[in-house]
Parts: sequence; C-alpha cells; structure tokens
Amino acid sequence: VEHVVVRNVTIHVDTTKQASLLTKTGKWDHKNSLPLFPLNTDGIDPSGKDIHIYNISVTNFDDVVAVKPSYMEYGMYANCTENVLVEDAKVRFGVGMTVGTVGPSIKGNCVRNVTFRNVEFLYPFKAIYIKTNPGDAGFGIIDNITYEDIFIKHPIWWSIYVGPQQQKQPDGSGPGCMMFPIMGGKCSTQPLVTISNVVLRNIRSIGNVLGPGIIRCDEANPCKGFVFSNVTSTPMKLSPFSRTEWYCENVQGVSTNSIPEIPCFKGP
Repeated sequence: VEHVVVRNVTIHVDTTKQASLLTKTGKWDHKNSLPLFPLNTDGIDPSGKDIHIYNISVTNFDDVVAVKPSYMEYGMYANCTENVLVEDAKVRFGVGMTVGTVGPSIKGNCVRNVTFRNVEFLYPFKAIYIKTNPGDAGFGIIDNITYEDIFIKHPIWWSIYVGPQQQKQPDGSGPGCMMFPIMGGKCSTQPLVTISNVVLRNIRSIGNVLGPGIIRCDEANPCKGFVFSNVTSTPMKLSPFSRTEWYCENVQGVSTNSIPEIPCFKGP
C-alpha cells in the first residue's frame, strides 16, 4: 500500500475471550493470567511506503506495530517498505514497536526509513525490537531505523532487542530460543540480513527485570552505523535476573551519554 494514514485507534485484546479459547488447547497460564507463547495478537502490521500511524493506544501480547518487509523485486505495491512514521502511542504489555520479522529472500526483503517516536510502554515484553528470521538463501535489508523519545516502565523481558527472532511459531517453525541467553543454549544470528544505521535517541527504561538489552549481529555481516544517544536503563531492585551489562556482539557504532555504556560498539 502507499500513502496511508492510521490515527486515533485503540486496540485491546480481550483476554477473557482469549483465555477461554486458549484454555481448550492448554495455551493459557492460569497462574499468571497470561497467554503462553506463541502469543500472536499483533496490533498493526504495515507493509508499503509513505505510512503514518499516530495517536494509538494498544493493549496486546505480541508486536504492537510490526513494520513488515516488501520484496525488492516484483513487489506488488512497493519494492521496499519505507518512509514509515509511528508516533504518539501508549502501550500496555505488547512485544514492541517492531521492525520485522525480516528474513532473507531471493527477491530481497527490505525495510528502510522507519521512525518510532514519542511512545510510552507499561509492562512490555519487549519495547524496541528489530528482528531477523532464519533462512539460507537470498538477502534482506534493514536500514535507517530511528527510535526517539521512548519511555519504558517495568519491562517484563527485554526493553531493547536487536537480533534473531526467538519465538517458535504455531506451526512449529522458528528458532524457539526465547530463554536465550538466560538459560544458555543457542540462538543463531542471520548473516544474510544486513542491519545498518539504527539510531536510538532519548530512550529511558526503568525497573528492568533483565539487563538493559540485547544487540546480536552476525560475525560474517556485522551491524553498522549504530548511534545511541541518551539511552538509559535502570534495573529493578532485588530482581534475581537483573544485570547492568548489555548482551551484544558484532556491532559497529557509537554511544554518548548512555547508561550503561555499550562496550561492544566498535568503530563508527
């Protein structure tokens, strides 16, 4: 699609009805009153170009806004999902303002020129989220992505996550490495999708259950052009899983006025 405006929208997942449906298949966690993974209650999943989404309120248990790729060759409406602005949003729970999932494709999957700004999260599973998908043929591009003026309160999982998709899909596909790296194991990065020019500016996260975030790129195709400015993270007191260090690898970037600093950033 092209030249789309979405505004003044409220999305609320009816957890009572969801609980009734998922109880029948054993997919509801009665102890914590939450659906079990996979959650699959996306809010808005745009793909195309020149898209503006603003003044939205979302309560859900999966991607809040997930910007999906378009094929670079033979795209029906656009050969790259680009020029997307998402702003002025309030989120409860949810799994992030998301780019992806972007996997490799022979036709080429592409997302570029996307901005998320002025967003408030309360109890998100993830908040800032860029994810790649498995695949061993073709290529993908994620380029020029900006997150700015974001407030994250009490993230349940990772407030910032850049790296491979962790969820196992309902059909059984997918990595299924949701507990990585806390419980060890393996969660392979994607060398065929290039992630570049990602800017985080004025990001504040408080009450983190886990660490400040994860940035994992592939050794054969490192992430480049990352710029973090005034990105701060405060751990939850007495959390047994909280840590002050980032999990990060294979990324080139710079960080200023950020707490904690990102030690794996190497070069401009």
